[in-house]
Amino acid sequence: MAETKPAGVLRTLRELPGEVVVLLVGIAINRMGSFVPIFLVLFLTREADYPAARAGMALTAFGLGAIPGVLAGGAITDRVGARASIAGSMTVYGLLVAAVPLLAGESMWLLLVVIACAGATGQLYRPAATAMLAELTPADRLVMASAAMRLGLNTGATLGPLLGASLAQVSYTLVFFVNAAAALLVAAAVLWRLPVMPRGKSDGSAAASKGGYLPALRDRRYVLVVAGTFLVAVVEIQYQTVLPLEVAARGHSDYVFTSLVALNALVVILGELPLTRVLQVLPMRLTMALGSLVLCVGVALFGLPAGLWILVVGTLVWTLGEIVSAPPVSAYPALIAPPELRGRYIGLMATSQSIGYAVGPAIGAALFEFHDAAVWSMCAALGVGAALCIGLGVREPDKTPADADEAAARDGEEVVRP
Repeated sequence: MAETKPAGVLRTLRELPGEVVVLLVGIAINRMGSFVPIFLVLFLTREADYPAARAGMALTAFGLGAIPGVLAGGAITDRVGARASIAGSMTVYGLLVAAVPLLAGESMWLLLVVIACAGATGQLYRPAATAMLAELTPADRLVMASAAMRLGLNTGATLGPLLGASLAQVSYTLVFFVNAAAALLVAAAVLWRLPVMPRGKSDGSAAASKGGYLPALRDRRYVLVVAGTFLVAVVEIQYQTVLPLEVAARGHSDYVFTSLVALNALVVILGELPLTRVLQVLPMRLTMALGSLVLCVGVALFGLPAGLWILVVGTLVWTLGEIVSAPPVSAYPALIAPPELRGRYIGLMATSQSIGYAVGPAIGAALFEFHDAAVWSMCAALGVGAALCIGLGVREPDKTPADADEAAARDGEEVVRP
């Protein structure tokens, strides 16, 4: 008889294949070693003597490079395979990062090109890593495995700046070299331990190489989900953009803002895996839509005219929504995509989030300057829109392909299965 009760946290982690453990540890190491966005401006202004405006251009180039990097990563994964995509992107990224301090003082345009390419290759691995995780993990464990991957990412993101700050006390150049070494270490581990997937599974088959992202874009229900995740990203990034402005406008110190961000990280690290173990039995449509709505409502609460306590409550509600929605959102593209399109489905989702994180700050700051309450009202409205898009778009991944085709036909969709 098939087992219907979901495995617990410890059992899930204990029974993960060794290749998955290598992948998750590698992702965590790479995230912990990714210091470039944090220390790039400080390096260029303090050690390389660049004006602040040019240093800002460099950071912008790094961020802009990430968007096409994620988009290209999905297509490259379907063409050459997940293993080659991860190893290749980490190798090139490591070499480019190591070149940054060596090129400081040379042509500014050359430096900008190198930094933009580093931003692109540094994100190119993301669709491949998610695709590889899906290939190596049983479908009924993928949501939990995705939560474990997020645990590694969040832990790395928490410890990384502390490690980077310690290295910066010695030399900013050392920061870049250690960042490069971490990326090259991950590339070596991937080539050493991760398998080449069989044909038909993110392997670069002929069918997968046709049509670019058009086959994924023809899946109209999936595009609705992608649109919903874009709206959530626009809202979520306001904790970096408008929340510090709101905290300062209320007369609080920067310590209050950093404490709220630390509270979010702490609760996610401690609570996401245990809560995901309970929630994974629920329909993905419910957890993804409801979690996205709760996340956006939590951010919107920052605008209520109340004391410090409302900022804490808003952070906890936002964090709860993140915990509920993020693991199934991470797993969903790999669960419902045709195997030969898995990289592009994942890349499309990741790109929509990257664009949301890129445009969200400009939208939020402009609205806050116009009227401080407007941005928080926008967050609530976008939360409703996101929940509707996701609720209408999500197709439960436990359906067989035939069932999925039949359901899509009832919805009047064109089913694309190359």
